[in-house]
Amino acid sequence: MNNDLKLAIFDLGQVCFRTHLERCYLEWEDMSGIRPGSVSRDFPLDDQYEDYERGTMSGRSYAEYFCMLNELSLDFEEWKEGWNSMFGEIIQPTLKTIKLMKEAGITVVALSNTNATHVEAWQELYQELLVSFDKVYLSNEIGMRKPEPRVFEFVLKQHECEAADAVYFDDKRENVSAASRLGIDAILFDDDSVASLWWKRRPAAEAAL
Repeated sequence: MNNDLKLAIFDLGQVCFRTHLERCYLEWEDMSGIRPGSVSRDFPLDDQYEDYERGTMSGRSYAEYFCMLNELSLDFEEWKEGWNSMFGEIIQPTLKTIKLMKEAGITVVALSNTNATHVEAWQELYQELLVSFDKVYLSNEIGMRKPEPRVFEFVLKQHECEAADAVYFDDKRENVSAASRLGIDAILFDDDSVASLWWKRRPAAEAAL
């Protein structure tokens, strides 16, 4: 933790808002008229999914691939409805911390592996959250995914910030490890209070007491 914090980077899903993948499967099974739990929950994090998150594969094409893989009889709109059903509530301690950081003059950005289908749903669901960021970096728009080192280097360069002057919050260990290897103060988000506690305990806060 350093005293010269200039840039705070937040993952979105499970850090800023809840996601529930099981809801998607239940919706897909219901729309397909098949028994709940009959589709494998081993979500395919394969090359096609990575292409989808890099923006090189359309949502419609990915939906066709996913339905073929899982033997689901759904059209794109049905698949999309199920896919976007995963989104839950905003994690309020994180949102409060983002606002406090901005009030302190720190640049706060989001960095998310995502896809155009989900981004479309966010515009209505999480407007208060999204406008709180100075910038939102999305894998499907920048063509890079975490944990590739270049995606973190890209964000740092955009804000002319050294790795040592940035903090990063993510719920996935592989992403935290990748950022940490670059010298970013990378924090594993495994509890709702992680960001708020980090902010309260930073040296600058202690010096102000």
